[in-house]
Amino acid sequence: MDRIGRYSFIAGLVITVVGLIFGFGFMFADSDELAKMFLMAVPLGFLLLFAGLSTIVLFSPRDSDHR
Repeated sequence: MDRIGRYSFIAGLVITVVGLIFGFGFMFADSDELAKMFLMAVPLGFLLLFAGLSTIVLFSPRDSDHR
């Protein structure tokens, strides 16, 4: 479960960053349709990022588990 959380976190981070960079880039270049497509991907990326972070926090091994 910890590995799934890490992959989800990384995928969400990549989707969010790419969506923001390309979305604003296309918006400033007056290509509104592409800007909308990339900026609409940002909430999906944030959702994956938050779900991955929550999974990591809940299922990662702790120091107290090793005793």
